[in-house]
Amino acid sequence: MAETGAGRNRTVRPLLAAGGVAVVTAVSIAGGIVWGANGPAAEAAPADAFAAAPGCDAVGSGAVESVAPSAVLVSAERGPLVNADAGGCAWSSVDVEDAAPRTLQVDFTAHFTDKAGETSGEQAAAEEMRRLAPVGELDGAAPVAALGEDALMWPSTAVRGAAEVAFRRDNLVVRIWYGGDEDADGAALDYEDARDRAVAVAEELAAAL
Repeated sequence: MAETGAGRNRTVRPLLAAGGVAVVTAVSIAGGIVWGANGPAAEAAPADAFAAAPGCDAVGSGAVESVAPSAVLVSAERGPLVNADAGGCAWSSVDVEDAAPRTLQVDFTAHFTDKAGETSGEQAAAEEMRRLAPVGELDGAAPVAALGEDALMWPSTAVRGAAEVAFRRDNLVVRIWYGGDEDADGAALDYEDARDRAVAVAEELAAAL
């Protein structure tokens, strides 16, 4: 029997969503482990508000369920960066029967004051946000006032219809990636919907931090 258009969407879009997780995690976590291997793991200075990247439990189960019902934790990574500590978590409902295939990923980077004491962790985090700004602008980024003056949201280039959000708390930078389908029949989320849900998760996480 020939596969219907809806069936093809159901097959292809979850693969894209899963691929998006692989792309984001590989860049933010695996790369950091390689850089950290060049020297001893960095340690936070007394003035650094976050002495380590938060764990996956920092993202409440209610926040995950609200945007990706029935999603399960599929990836939890940690690794040292140069003068920083990073962690990343991903939840997916792609392989959950009768659930809309969606993926939520949250990456944390806690920047530390450098050994010379010339650049604080907070300054390093602010610099990361400045580096993200022009990249995001190319993809139609917009500010998110509720998350801070340097917070941004923009359409993801990894998966069609997905959204990314980045914000900072002191020396911690948080990046959120969210995308998938509206329902189990393969109807795609549009960017505006994905963006609003990603921002909602970001706001709940920011309040918890």
